Amino acid sequence: MAISPPSDIVNDVARAADPARYQAAAQKLLDGASAVDGASFEDAVKSVAGQPLMTSGADVYTLRNSLRNDAELAGAARTKKAHQEFEAYILQTFVESMLPKDAENTYGKGNAGSIWKSMMAEQIGAQISRVGGIGIAKRLLGSREAGPSADIPAPPASPSFSGKFSPQKI
Repeated sequence: MAISPPSDIVNDVARAADPARYQAAAQKLLDGASAVDGASFEDAVKSVAGQPLMTSGADVYTLRNSLRNDAELAGAARTKKAHQEFEAYILQTFVESMLPKDAENTYGKGNAGSIWKSMMAEQIGAQISRVGGIGIAKRLLGSREAGPSADIPAPPASPSFSGKFSPQKI
């Protein structure tokens, strides 16, 4: 069984309660939607419409390099955010394991209590990570910048075996 009201119930109630206040509120919303001091999006587009896309002395290669640098900066920001989110997840598990298990008065009972506790641990972990964390994200970012093999130590040089046995004195 579907309900299809003939009009917007909230608007009908607002009009019926006090039509004068409804009209005043609607007028304030319309006034707030208009451009402030004549500066609208259309005015901004018109102001830059006459400007050239490229400044004098700029070439296609400079623009390409600029765009590439912007893309690399955006990629670096995404990478940093991903590392922070990973650190936040690790911190969430740490925090959740440290929270008391039998605090039903605080968290609530059953699934709702465990979900609330998990969500609280998630937010605490995210906040700790956002303000610097415990260094997991920095270490991962540092190893990424140094290269993929920077964390892997070189294997020790294997001693050459000449086939001769020399007993060592103890």
